[in-house]
Amino acid sequence: MEKDLLFEDKLWKAADKLRKKVEVHEYKYIVLGLLFLRYLSYKYEETKKELKKEFSFKVKEDPDTYGPLMESYLEDADHYLSRGVLPIPYEASWEYIKKHANQPNIGEIIDQAIEILENTYPKQLKDVIPKKFTQINLDPHDIAYLINLFTNIDFGRGHNGKDIFGRVYEYFLGKFAEAEGRKGGEFYTPRCLTKLIVEILDVREGRIFDPACGSGGFFISALERLEKLGLERERLSIYGQDSKDVVWKLCKMNLAIRGVEGDIRVGDSYHDDKFFDLRAEYVVSNPPFNDSEWGRDRLKMGDPRFKYGIPPENNANYVWIQHYIFHLASDGKAGFVMANGALSVGGIEGEIRKKIIEDDLIYGIVACPPKLFYTVSLPVSLWFLRKTKPEHMKGKILFIYAKNLYKPISRRQNVITDEHIEKIVEKFRMFEKGAPEEEINEVGFAKVAAIEEVAKNGYVLTPGRYVGIKIDEEDEPFEEKMKRYSGELSKLLKEEEELTYKIKEVFKALGWEI
Repeated sequence: MEKDLLFEDKLWKAADKLRKKVEVHEYKYIVLGLLFLRYLSYKYEETKKELKKEFSFKVKEDPDTYGPLMESYLEDADHYLSRGVLPIPYEASWEYIKKHANQPNIGEIIDQAIEILENTYPKQLKDVIPKKFTQINLDPHDIAYLINLFTNIDFGRGHNGKDIFGRVYEYFLGKFAEAEGRKGGEFYTPRCLTKLIVEILDVREGRIFDPACGSGGFFISALERLEKLGLERERLSIYGQDSKDVVWKLCKMNLAIRGVEGDIRVGDSYHDDKFFDLRAEYVVSNPPFNDSEWGRDRLKMGDPRFKYGIPPENNANYVWIQHYIFHLASDGKAGFVMANGALSVGGIEGEIRKKIIEDDLIYGIVACPPKLFYTVSLPVSLWFLRKTKPEHMKGKILFIYAKNLYKPISRRQNVITDEHIEKIVEKFRMFEKGAPEEEINEVGFAKVAAIEEVAKNGYVLTPGRYVGIKIDEEDEPFEEKMKRYSGELSKLLKEEEELTYKIKEVFKALGWEI
């Protein structure tokens, strides 16, 4: 495993040498765009080799008949398209780009190659690969350096090229997110979280929808899970939406590199739901946290998504939560990341949470460790919802306190390891299979709580409250926090007043004037 990681790491370090010359958010599209171009040509050339090998058997049997047909057979686009491969015109191929790598107009050559691909395959590639090579602040030598770097990717023996490109692309996405900081969090969810969520949801087949899909991390984790289980990827239909056009490009490339198609659209999920009629077996997401000024006044009258109430303008958390519920199929499950404030906030949001709990839609809450994101140290939790619970799960919620399950990988970041994921998932499997609660419950870690108990706690969903952990200040409901602060402040003011009185009395006894 360590050897495998060195491969991506070496490639990243080599590409990263040029990052100081360009803004990270721009450089990201140059590097990932080139990697994608390299992949398209690689896939085409490898498929041509396979076709040639297959046809060679016919030539061997009857050289006079099949020999002259070899070239036309290999040029027939249908043979490639039927295998999900795009034949690449020579002027758009990696071979052509590599041949002209040292030309002073190499940026223009690459942009032209992208345009050829767009015109040849508008449905698959229109606007997917960023055409930025004539605009970017890299000289021709820098671009040639990247071309040579990706030309020399070592696929090793027995490796599937698609898997290699997928690994490299995913690794680079993570490194760019780390380099971009807050901006990086807009397109990238830590893989330990996407993996944990798809494992808990037990993703196997059906429709999977992410209305804030970013670079498509949840889709990739779901596909990897199917592969691990030995299930065909075709079992999963992928639907995604994101408000940012540039992020849409990353997601489309991320899927294409794995030979998978998804219906990914650009639009504002708050007001322009591109999949209004979609009801999915799995809804997964990592939405913007605590998004303010989301456009409450622009909602259409009677929007059916908000049956539990319209959230306030200063926070969109419950916009997203209700959006997920709306898009669940009758047997659907949702798993998503949410800022901890949503667990305990009062007011309109508290009323919405109460109604969702009373409708018995929530079946699991996981309190996450700190520092999982490159962007913020804001504590987060994972929510799990079901449109229809099995009989033995009705009226119950599984709470998991996983704040101590992490491994530090740097001063700024922690990860949830595979062992930690297994420990959390095991509790969910026990809950789903109807194991006795005394076997599931584990002080300080897991607790199955009845909705009646949650109601007694003011419909607050903070896991520590149920598993026997002292309530963290960060998880404390806002109203309780303000009440406690006010009490502490009053106490300090009273102590100050008493101390001042005593000092005055001492001064008076000494005959000093104050």
